[in-house]
Amino acid sequence: MRGIVVVVLALTAVGLAGCSEDGGPEGPSPDRPPATTPEQPAPEAPEGAEVTLRGTVTRGVEPNCLVLATGGREYLLLEAGPDVRPGVEIAVRGTLRPEMATTCMQGTPLVVDDADLVEGGST
Repeated sequence: MRGIVVVVLALTAVGLAGCSEDGGPEGPSPDRPPATTPEQPAPEAPEGAEVTLRGTVTRGVEPNCLVLATGGREYLLLEAGPDVRPGVEIAVRGTLRPEMATTCMQGTPLVVDDADLVEGGST
């Protein structure tokens, strides 16, 4: 019985020590930044923002998905038109829709308003 009490006390002490490291109910301690997860990238432009981007179109990981990689980010091109295909370099203007559900599961959804092939770019 005494062994069980020792184990319970040890686990309680470990649990309390873990609580104190994150700053307790007041939040994280000032010398320790809050934790982030890979699923939560740094925010970019807000929902509905119009952007103009330039980059090379690639195939997405899912069928019939086109992705524009630029500036260390990926944008899922929606309603891009027949001239936008993998391997071409384009300048695209459109509206960000980060909250839009898609089957592509890659990149920030971007509804394309206008896409122009870049002169001298890949074809």
